[in-house]
Amino acid sequence: MKKTLLIVMLMNLSLSGCAMGEGDFPSLAKRPYEDQSAISPPGNPVPALVSSLTPDVQSGVNQALRTSNAAHEQFLHNLNAVKQRVVAAQGAAVSSEKWVVAQMDLAALELVRSPSVESLADIDSLYAAELDREVQEGLSGGALIILEKRNQIDGQVRQQQQQIDSMKGQLR
Repeated sequence: MKKTLLIVMLMNLSLSGCAMGEGDFPSLAKRPYEDQSAISPPGNPVPALVSSLTPDVQSGVNQALRTSNAAHEQFLHNLNAVKQRVVAAQGAAVSSEKWVVAQMDLAALELVRSPSVESLADIDSLYAAELDREVQEGLSGGALIILEKRNQIDGQVRQQQQQIDSMKGQLR
């Protein structure tokens, strides 16, 4: 019985804090300063100018993309024949004729893809130079244009490498 009485009294005391009389209490509405940025820049910030690529850089980007696309197309064209030779060489002894032919075809496929890898290196250089130019001149945007094309080339190179690695794994 004492426990019940004690619980009832504690409940009454805890609830009494919620029931306050009427009065002039602070509003919970947003204050004007709460909508402002926590850190405001000093003075009037100068917006970055949007960069467009110079004709030389644009030409370099376009050339890298064309070269990689052509190499990738040739890679895909040769891929099925190489896969067939690799499958035929699975389980064959190292240095057997089937194994050597498959290895040679893989090496030839690597050569076919080399322009894509070179294009990736070229566009990486263009990207780094453009980033440097934009920082020095307070510009932005041009590097993003290059990055989009760079990602396309990188995707091709990665896909090619995955295919080659997979076939090499089948020959071990």
